[in-house]
Amino acid sequence: MPTDYIGLRIARWRDIGGMTQQQLADAVGVTREYISMIENGRRPVTKRSLLISTANALGVSVSDLTGQPREPQSAEELVITHIESGVRTALDEDPQDGPQPAPADLTASTHRLRVARMACDFETMAALLPDLIAQSRMLAMDSDIERFRTGLSCFVSAATDAAFTIKAHGHIDLAMRLAEAAHTAADTLDHPAERAAAAFALAQCALAGGSRRRSLRIANEAAAMLGDTGEDDALTWYGMSHLHAALSEAALGNRDNISPHLTEAANAADRVTSDPWLQELTPTNVAIWQVAIAVENGEPDQAPRYARRIDKTKIRGVDRRAHLHIDTGRGLYAAGHGDEAVREFLRADELAPQKVRTRPLVLEVVGQLVRDARRGGSDELRELAARCRIDPLAEPA
Repeated sequence: MPTDYIGLRIARWRDIGGMTQQQLADAVGVTREYISMIENGRRPVTKRSLLISTANALGVSVSDLTGQPREPQSAEELVITHIESGVRTALDEDPQDGPQPAPADLTASTHRLRVARMACDFETMAALLPDLIAQSRMLAMDSDIERFRTGLSCFVSAATDAAFTIKAHGHIDLAMRLAEAAHTAADTLDHPAERAAAAFALAQCALAGGSRRRSLRIANEAAAMLGDTGEDDALTWYGMSHLHAALSEAALGNRDNISPHLTEAANAADRVTSDPWLQELTPTNVAIWQVAIAVENGEPDQAPRYARRIDKTKIRGVDRRAHLHIDTGRGLYAAGHGDEAVREFLRADELAPQKVRTRPLVLEVVGQLVRDARRGGSDELRELAARCRIDPLAEPA
């Protein structure tokens, strides 16, 4: 694992394409020396923008450079494969004939799925998601208009939750397909919150796949469609759309455009009084997104400063806590505080190991710390490396 890093894949694809390091550097907008350090394992790729720019310059996908989806290394990671496989079958297979599911049962299962996703309870998600996708598709074929609409609504919710979950593990094509199917169903429903939820999933998948401008456009269009008024469900997605737009602007290097989006999201968070979609649009969550944006925006030293201001007792979901620790760790590493970064990653791993051990930009940092360490590094680094299946004593290729 320590020798299987993004820089090594960059070198392989560059060689296959017949590019020199200088040609790649010119296309990405960095120096040849920097490309050399990345390829030789002396500098990790820790920013989404650099990863996307390099993939575009090489003419390959982001997944070609990250090596995702990874072969499962543990029972916990295998659960993600079960989710992907079950969802793919449920989406591909024709709905079965037979008794239609009860709308109330389907709606209740949809809510349980949302709770499981925010709790990073992947085993429950694996148990619920395939049946939810299949049964909601079945109910959406009912001739009764209310049952039909309930089926469509449950499909939008289940498909977006599935897309959010599997895209982070490298199943971007399937995640995009789910998001597009949810968007089609939401258009049929013509309900603003469902349409915005599907649009948010589309925007997230687009950014994960490297389509930064498309990601920004979709988020902006969703926010404009909703406006900054309405019930909590619409207002939630208005705020979330602006948060994603801010992250997309950061990935594009548009620093001046970030603050207005964060302001709109913060204003929406101040007015939301309930959380029907369990997206946790709160001032605290806006601050968590600000940590991630600082890392992406080329201001990693600001990320831990923002993180220290956050009252962690106000974070409701495990998912949000894990993301905060991961992005704080990325910021600390980029700011030159490797030991503190390790501690943040360990905290995230205690909460949601699947999010840490399969995340390419975390593995990049851990692998680099191992390569830079003497005699395997600190006890904490060796522990983190072992959890990530990285040999703390291995030498780079």
